[in-house]
Amino acid sequence: MPPLRELPTDIASFELMIEGNCLYVDKTQHIYQLYKGTKRYYFLSRPRRFGKTLLISTLKELFSGNKKLFKDLWIGLEGDWKWQEHPVIHLDLSLIAHETDVELRTSLVRRLEKIGQSYGIDLSQDQTLADKMSELIEQLAKKNKVVLLVDEYDKPLLDHITNIEMASKNRAVLQSLFAVIKGLDSCFRAIFITGVTKFSRVSIFSGLNNLNDISEKPEAATLLGYTQTELETNFDQYITMVASQYKTDNKTVLKNMKHWYNGYRFSVLEEFVYNPFSTLYYLNDRELRNYWFTSGTPSFLVALLKKRYQNIENVIGKTLSIDDLGPFDINNIPIIPILYQAGYLTIRNVFRDADERLMLTIDYPNAEVKESLSKYLFIEYAHTDSSTVNASINSIKAALSNNDIESFCLILRTLFANIPYNLHIPQESYYHSLFQLMGNLLGLDVQSEAPTSKGKLDLALITAQRIFVFEFKFNKTSEEALEQVHEKRYYEKYLTAGRPITLAGISFNYEGKQLVLDWKSEVLGKE
Repeated sequence: MPPLRELPTDIASFELMIEGNCLYVDKTQHIYQLYKGTKRYYFLSRPRRFGKTLLISTLKELFSGNKKLFKDLWIGLEGDWKWQEHPVIHLDLSLIAHETDVELRTSLVRRLEKIGQSYGIDLSQDQTLADKMSELIEQLAKKNKVVLLVDEYDKPLLDHITNIEMASKNRAVLQSLFAVIKGLDSCFRAIFITGVTKFSRVSIFSGLNNLNDISEKPEAATLLGYTQTELETNFDQYITMVASQYKTDNKTVLKNMKHWYNGYRFSVLEEFVYNPFSTLYYLNDRELRNYWFTSGTPSFLVALLKKRYQNIENVIGKTLSIDDLGPFDINNIPIIPILYQAGYLTIRNVFRDADERLMLTIDYPNAEVKESLSKYLFIEYAHTDSSTVNASINSIKAALSNNDIESFCLILRTLFANIPYNLHIPQESYYHSLFQLMGNLLGLDVQSEAPTSKGKLDLALITAQRIFVFEFKFNKTSEEALEQVHEKRYYEKYLTAGRPITLAGISFNYEGKQLVLDWKSEVLGKE
C-alpha cells in the first residue's frame, strides 16, 4: 500500500500542495483540453470553497513552465504540453482592498506595479490604472505571450451588494482595468477569470468579446469538484480508515458521503461532483457534519435574503430555461440565479422542450446544502440566530415525537415572535415557507403543496411513527383551516400508510403589531 498522503484541507497553492506531497486530484488533462486548440480566453463561475483558487494557482505554475511540479501528473506524463515560460499577471481580487472605488483603484495600481517590478518593469511614469495595465502587458509581451489570471473578480462588487452606488463605482474601476485587453489581443497566450457570480459581460468585460464562459459547458463539468471515480480512486485509504473507525464497510461510508456532499451538476452532461472542501474535511475529521454551514455564511447572500423574500421551495423541481440561471446586472440580482451560482441550488435534470430549447430543473445538491440553506433562510426570515434555531429544532422534534401539537405551536409562537411587525410578509406563503424550512432542518420527509384529488395541502411532515397534515391561514381562524383539511380530505392519500395521522389547522394574525398564532388539531382515527 502506498504511503498515506496528507489531505490539503488548508492549502490552495499548487506548488505547496505538490512539494508537500499532499493528495492532489489530477485535473491537468482537463486543463490541457481547454488550451490545446486556438481558444485562449475563459471565464468560470463556481461556488465558494470549490477549488477556484487552486485552479488559478495550477494555471500559474503551468504557464510559468514549472515542469518539475507536473512530472507525476497526466500533463507531465502523457500530454505534449509546450513547456514555455510565460509572464503571468495574477490578480486575486479577494486580496485587493475595495472599501471604496478610490481604494480599489489604488490597490490595483500597487499590485500592477509590484508585478512589473518582479519582471524588471517600471510603471511609475504611467498615470492611470488603464495606462499601467496596458504598459505592463506590452512590456511583458516582449518577453513572451502574456497570461492573465484573475481570481474572485466579483469580490469588489459582492461586498457592496446592498449599496448599488458603491458597487457600480467599483464596477467602473474593473471596466477600466479590463477594457485595455481588447486592443492588446496579440499579446496574450491565455486569460482565465473566475468568480462566484456571473455579472453581465457587457457591464464588466465589454472589451472581451471573445471571453468564453464555460460555467455550464461540458468541458468544465468536472474541472472542479470530485467525481465518484476520482473520490474512490484517490481517497480509498481514507475511506477505509473511516469505515474501520465506525466498524462498517467502505460501501456504507461512500453512501453517506454521496448523500451529504455529492450532487453538484454544472452542465448538460449527467456528471455530478462532490464539494471538495466538505469532502476533505469529512475525511480528515471522520465525522458527518455540515462543513458548508460552519465555514461561514457568504455576506452577499445574507444581504440579498434580508432585502427580499423568496419561497425557494416553489422553484425546486420546476422547469426553468438555462438563461434563468444568469448572467444578470448589478442593479437587478434575482435570488434563484445567485443561489445556483453560490452553490445552494444545482441542475438536477436537463431536457429539450418542443422548440428544442434547453430546459432544466433545479434542486438542492445534497443534504449538507439543503440543511445549510434551510438554516440560512430560517434565520433570516424568522429574524433569529443559529443557536436559537438549533435549540428550537430539538424541542420541536420532541414535541412531534410525542404528538404534542400544543408544545409544537408554543415553540413556534416563541420563534416567530421575533419577527418585527414591519418586516413580516402578510402572506400565507411566508409562514408556509418557514414551516417548510423547519421541516428540512428536522430532517423529515416534507411534502409541500402536495396535490390531492381536491386541491393541494399546505404541508405534510412524515415521521417514522406518524404523519402530520397542516393547513395554514393568515388573518383567518384555525377552525377554518382545520375545516378545509376535512372538506378537501387532504389526509386521504396517507390513509394506507399504516401510521396515525394528526390533522392541524394553524392561523397567523397580527393584533396590535403582535403576532398571534392559534391552532386546532385532532387525530384521525384511533392511535
